[in-house]
Amino acid sequence: MAVPIRQLLRLALTASFLLGAGIADARAEVTGKRPKVIDGHSINLAGWRIRLFGIYAPALRQTCEADGKPWNCGMEARWAVADRIGHNWVACQEQAIDPDGALVAVCYLGGIGGPNLNAWLVANGWALAYRPESQAYVAQEEGARHAGRGLWRGDFVEPWLWSGPR
Repeated sequence: MAVPIRQLLRLALTASFLLGAGIADARAEVTGKRPKVIDGHSINLAGWRIRLFGIYAPALRQTCEADGKPWNCGMEARWAVADRIGHNWVACQEQAIDPDGALVAVCYLGGIGGPNLNAWLVANGWALAYRPESQAYVAQEEGARHAGRGLWRGDFVEPWLWSGPR
């Protein structure tokens, strides 16, 4: 029986982290420069599809409304991710693995300990705190809502209702 390449990569990453960092911290760290931005909460980095942990951004085709007019908030959320990353190195620390094999991670600009990309997206209103997964970004969401940033400048359907829960 053939083993899918993604499973082999996952096993190799896990083994290297177990040997190098000890069993207590077996989380994978994926690092690279200029990842491909898929949408407002997903990137491809170093061959991994990564979903940003604890947040939920609008789908690419999702529209929102501001000043009585529709706007493509899903595409703008994607552009916000791309603009924020720019030419920076990105380091993502595994929190979980999705059933579809995506790495669920907290990502940082310039390395672990740098600016938290997940938190920035929520604080600027381009994603919402995804409470079923984490409470980590609730304060950032409240700040964005009160300031009317990003999605909060108008009306929108919560992304998980528009596209369905994970």
